[in-house]
Amino acid sequence: MALLSADNLAPKAVASVVKAILAWIRAVPTILWVLIYSVSLGLGPNAAVIGISFHSVAYLGKVYANSLEAIPAASIEALKASGAGLFPILCQAVLPVAAARLLSWTFIRFEINFAYAVVVGAAAGAGGIGYQLFTASNFYFDFHEVGLLIYLILGFAIIAELVAVKLRAKFMD
Repeated sequence: MALLSADNLAPKAVASVVKAILAWIRAVPTILWVLIYSVSLGLGPNAAVIGISFHSVAYLGKVYANSLEAIPAASIEALKASGAGLFPILCQAVLPVAAARLLSWTFIRFEINFAYAVVVGAAAGAGGIGYQLFTASNFYFDFHEVGLLIYLILGFAIIAELVAVKLRAKFMD
C-alpha cells in the first residue's frame, strides 16, 4: 500500500486513489473495525485480529508512504535514468534510506496494537491477556493475579522497546 501511495514511486492517479482509500479506513477507529468484523465473524480473537490489522495496514500504509516520499528525488531519478526497474530502485535507493524510519513506525504501531489487544480482549471478550485481566478483576476479585498480569504487560512492553532500540541502532549504522 505504501508503494502504491508514495507520490515519488507510483503514478499520481494511483497514489491519489490509494491515499483516499487509506484515509477512509483510518477515519474509522480501530475499535469500530473490531465491532464491524465481530458482526460478521462473531465475538472472539478472529474479529479482533482482523479489525486491528485492517486499521494498522491503513495507518502503516500512510506513514510508510510519507517516509518513502521523504527520500531525496535525485537518487531515485538517477536510477530511473540509468534504466533501473522498480526492484533495483527499492533495493538501492529506497530501503537503505528509509529502513530506520520504517522500522520505527512498525514498532510504534506494534505498541499501539498491543494496547488495543489488551483493551479489546477485556472489553469484547476476544481472549488473551486482556480477557484474563478483565475476569480476574471483575469476576474473581483476585488482585494478586491482576497485579501479575499488569506486570506481565509492562514487562512485555519494556522488552519490545529494548528490541526496537537494538534494531534501530543496527539500521542506523
